[in-house]
Amino acid sequence: MSVTPVAVTLYTDIRQKILSGIWAPGVVLRQEDLARRYATSRVPLREAFSRLEAEGFLVLRPRRGFAVVSLREDEIREIFDLRMVLESHAGQIATKAQKPGDMLVLEDLLDRMEATDTAHATGLAEWCLLNRRFHDYILDCCNRPRLRRLLLQLRDQVEPYMRIELSVTGDVTEASRDHREILSAMRSGDSELVGELCAIHCSRTARRLVANLKP
Repeated sequence: MSVTPVAVTLYTDIRQKILSGIWAPGVVLRQEDLARRYATSRVPLREAFSRLEAEGFLVLRPRRGFAVVSLREDEIREIFDLRMVLESHAGQIATKAQKPGDMLVLEDLLDRMEATDTAHATGLAEWCLLNRRFHDYILDCCNRPRLRRLLLQLRDQVEPYMRIELSVTGDVTEASRDHREILSAMRSGDSELVGELCAIHCSRTARRLVANLKP
């Protein structure tokens, strides 16, 4: 069954609002409210909601409608356990497959991240965007479509929580140090070290996230 262009637009916008934390985990999205917001009928909204539910962004709650998925601590830990394995694998492949100029792109992204003022919401959002581009570019170096698809799916599930954690602490010091160490190891061609550093980076991110989300 084909999906209408309106449904695709709705899906893209709602998905981005979830990833950016505008609609936080647990928030109920009422179709009648969104239909008024987007000046559309419920038909394309249902199409968009169905796709978002299938991808793990929304969950249908009896008598309450759709809500943004809210993960338990053990689910967050499980996702990061999987990410540690896949990010390590991706880092090793990217190091071996890197092409001339790849390190310059990654260096530029890190320079821009470190020049961003994360003390303000706008700067923090920019840092998160650049952080995603940094990790995405490493995936691009792999040229492994299935690996990319799996990792992006896992990242998307915890992206809102990562943004919430950063909005609370505003501290990107440890993450920035990890990024520099990964880049240095990639530049030297040490694929095993890159794999280890990517796994450590995931582990530290999980630790910070869980610690700062606890009441």
